[in-house]
Amino acid sequence: MARDEMLFRRFIAGLTSPCLRFYQWKPPGLSIGRFQKIGEGIDLKACDDLGIRVVRRLTGGEAVLHDDELTYSIIVPLSHPSFDSIGVPDTYRTISKALIRGLELSGISASMAADGSTRPDPSGRGVCFYTPTLNEVVSDGRKIIGSAQTREKMVILQHGSIPISTDHDKLFKATGVPTERQQIFEDLFRARATDIASQSGIRPDLDSVTNNFIEGFEEVFEMETELSEYSAQEDIMTRFLVKNRYGSDDWNFKNKLRL
Repeated sequence: MARDEMLFRRFIAGLTSPCLRFYQWKPPGLSIGRFQKIGEGIDLKACDDLGIRVVRRLTGGEAVLHDDELTYSIIVPLSHPSFDSIGVPDTYRTISKALIRGLELSGISASMAADGSTRPDPSGRGVCFYTPTLNEVVSDGRKIIGSAQTREKMVILQHGSIPISTDHDKLFKATGVPTERQQIFEDLFRARATDIASQSGIRPDLDSVTNNFIEGFEEVFEMETELSEYSAQEDIMTRFLVKNRYGSDDWNFKNKLRL
């Protein structure tokens, strides 16, 4: 999360070009929305027992378990010609086109969630993947990619979760679902959400999937990507953000519910 914010801040300052990033989480993480209250869809003790690190995102939305997944991140100006307008739905739509193309290249049919599918989380747990929002990516009507966005000074940071497989037991423990209700929640979750392995029928090669998404972004944004390494300055700024934000209880556990 610190890397994403570092690149976002540096782009706003004119110190870097648009960024496309793919990464994984080790150990597993539970990211919570910037304004989400601790206690809504989060069991801190269970996360600690399972070795799951809890971190608050710079972006909004609800809790996401990052375990067996590929995470994407894009930092791009709102002035980019691929956007039809600067509205949030329109920018989501353009980025979703790139994600859908990446899925198609991976052999998975996908589309965008329609306006009518936008509804509150029916579980009441504050968990992202229970329901798609407008223009998020679905496959067979079930959410397959969850995304969150923030914007500042005409620049977008959008990142999201592309689950390869889903450990339902771990997810429900981390989000505080009572044991006696886990089967109900699992049935609900399976009806609303899916993952790469479930849709393709096999566990794909992660490098190939990553390359497919890169190609999808290159096509939709009409750009060429090139690999780059983090500079010494970028590493220093990242460590600063870890120390003062993402590694801090003051940041991660603010908005804690009073019990």
